[in-house]
Amino acid sequence: MATTTIRKPASFRLRADLLEGLKRNAARENRTLNNYVESVLLDIVYHEPNSETKAALKEAMSRKNYPAEELYTDVNEMFK
Repeated sequence: MATTTIRKPASFRLRADLLEGLKRNAARENRTLNNYVESVLLDIVYHEPNSETKAALKEAMSRKNYPAEELYTDVNEMFK
């Protein structure tokens, strides 16, 4: 049995550089802009990280395992 996905037209105002980047990415993957944007949005909306990833994100956000002297406030210093 085939299922039909109902699609509704939508209009968005995007920054010009963002739209150009989306068009480039879609062309690189040989896809339409609509198909590319829809797949990106589906991934964002429905992708749920696994429990290990969630725990790592929570730990990184808490900074509890990082001594203050090891934290950087300047990117250039970090790369030195």
